[in-house]
Amino acid sequence: MTAVPRLVVGDLPVRDGDVPTVGVEEEFLLLRPDGRTALVAPDVLAGLRPEVRAQSEFARCQVETTTGVCTELGTVARELAAARRTLAAAAADRGAFLVASGTPPFDAPGLSELTDDPRYRLLVATVPGVTGEEITCAAHVHVAVPSRDLGVAVLGRLRPWLPVLLAMHGNSPLWRGQDTGWASHRFVVQRRWPSFVPPPRCADAGEYDRRIDDLVENRAALDGRGVYFWARLSPRYPTLEIRISDVCLTVEDAVLLTGLCRAAVMTAIADELAGRPVVDLPEPALLAAGSAAARSGPAALVPVPGRDAFAPAAEALDELLSAAAPALEASGDRELLGRLLAGSRSRPSGAERQRALWRLGDRPRLVRTLAALTAGGDPRR
Repeated sequence: MTAVPRLVVGDLPVRDGDVPTVGVEEEFLLLRPDGRTALVAPDVLAGLRPEVRAQSEFARCQVETTTGVCTELGTVARELAAARRTLAAAAADRGAFLVASGTPPFDAPGLSELTDDPRYRLLVATVPGVTGEEITCAAHVHVAVPSRDLGVAVLGRLRPWLPVLLAMHGNSPLWRGQDTGWASHRFVVQRRWPSFVPPPRCADAGEYDRRIDDLVENRAALDGRGVYFWARLSPRYPTLEIRISDVCLTVEDAVLLTGLCRAAVMTAIADELAGRPVVDLPEPALLAAGSAAARSGPAALVPVPGRDAFAPAAEALDELLSAAAPALEASGDRELLGRLLAGSRSRPSGAERQRALWRLGDRPRLVRTLAALTAGGDPRR
């Protein structure tokens, strides 16, 4: 790894109106009171008002929400909270709970139970290793980039920081009623997809597109939309899409993740435009860091870019924040992210909360509590 000089605020190519916009997609489970998946997504979505930004996923036990294009993290928070409350109410009308969890905690239904979507059936039949039980829920953070070529360069610079983002937001320790021992078992499930790997280092967008075409040609993905790099150029929007994290249990954690992603992207843009050296990890080391982050969460030992050292992910996050300090100042996010991070560190992670509830042996209580945290209510009620 090569050390990168610290930035100062004046190094950032940010002027009024140039702070990148962000958008967030969140995937949720629909669970019955006993924790089994509830295949009621079409009914839940059918009852929503047209202005609610929600849509179906492959599985009938999942729904997805999207924010608009946001400049302020406060707007992200309001939109995420409103969408969660609306969907939670609609799910309750169908006898189900809306739960933010990276994996279904108690069952993994077969393909015939999950979906009638012909594209998903074709995907399972086409992509080796995919079984039809890969029902997982992620948070996808979109950060606007000025061009696809610059976006590809930013992806290369983000690679060593992606395990840190996963480590701080693991929220899927349970699978088929068992504690898996992982903070993010979703990461384990997603590894069945051949394209669930770090984004490649590419010279420009043309080379990146050729990599995508090769994956499709080699049956590692059905099409460009089905290439699931940890972070990628969005196939639909002029954004870089960071998709390594589990869906966050609370709105506060989702906003923290969004702010960290934007700060990391802004810092990478500044580094690229200034011609600073690229800090990178060999592919095996990066894959190992991702697995460590998924297993151990904030305690995972991960490489710290620029220090040629390993440290707990919580400490590596401090390094990321230090490197991104000028970006946080320029975007106006420094104070809010400081409060959100302090709150995150003062309470158990999503994975720890799920694991503690599972140990009580009360499945209805686990579902009710997770649903209350998802929707922003009082989990004690």
